[in-house]
Amino acid sequence: MLLETYQHRSFIKQSGNILTTLRSRETPFELGWNTEIRAYEWLRQQYQQHRVRLNRQHALIWAWPQSTISYPIVPHTDRRVAIVHLWLDVPDELVLLMNFEAWAIPLMGARFMEDDNIPIERDWEKLFDEAWLIQHEYAASDDWLDHQAVFPYVDRAWIKRIKYLRCYR
Repeated sequence: MLLETYQHRSFIKQSGNILTTLRSRETPFELGWNTEIRAYEWLRQQYQQHRVRLNRQHALIWAWPQSTISYPIVPHTDRRVAIVHLWLDVPDELVLLMNFEAWAIPLMGARFMEDDNIPIERDWEKLFDEAWLIQHEYAASDDWLDHQAVFPYVDRAWIKRIKYLRCYR
C-alpha cells in the first residue's frame, strides 16, 4: 500500500534496515489526556488482533494514503524540528486502516453508539466498519482521503522517496 508519513530526521538516520519509533513518541501531542492514552492502548490491542504482534518498546507508525494534511504531524517540543516526509510502499498485511475523522471518537473517549450496555472498547470497534461509519455520518465517504494507517516499522526497502524538511512553529 502506498503511504506517506512524517518522522523526525533521526528516524531515517537509524542504523540497519528496520526503522522504528520509541513508545514515548506514540501520542502525537502529548496532551496527557487519560482518554487519549486509553485510545492509543486500545488501538495497539486492535492492531495485534487484526495484524501482527507488536514490540512493546516501539510505537505504531502513522501514515496516510495521500497527503490529507497541510502540515506535518510530528511530536516535538523544539520550535525548529528537522523532519522527513517519506513515501512508502508498505505490505498490505501490515497496514491497519481506519477513518481519519472517526478516530476522534475513541481519542476523546466518546462513543459511536448511545448504548452504555456495550463496553466502550467494543463500541470503538465501529472505527473499522466503514459502511457503518458512512451510514451513521461519522464518515463522509469511503474515499482514501478520509483514511489513515498504522503499522509497526519501516523497512528501508519500502522507501520510495524522501524529502527533508524543517518544521517551524
